[in-house]
Amino acid sequence: MAKLIGLSEVGRYVQSGMTLGIGGGPLLAAPMALVREVIRSGARDLRLVASSTGGVPFDLLIGAGCAASVEFAQIVFNEYGPAPNFRRHAEAGRLRCLDHT
Repeated sequence: MAKLIGLSEVGRYVQSGMTLGIGGGPLLAAPMALVREVIRSGARDLRLVASSTGGVPFDLLIGAGCAASVEFAQIVFNEYGPAPNFRRHAEAGRLRCLDHT
């Protein structure tokens, strides 16, 4: 895709089973409006890829049931500890985790 799109169009492009890379930091500079649109789109079984550290955006997508797998170095809320949805889903075996630490 070689064009810019508006947030309202995200749902047409993000479909179940796709790979989705999200940048930004674990707590700051995260594309939260984009994340909310992905959740609203109803996409499921996404493969999430963190550029380094995933945080709030990844945790929200996991908690909303959008993610089937995640590739990461860490999924944390910095000094606040592990991201709760990530931890719960990973420990329950509901999330395929590819740890690149």
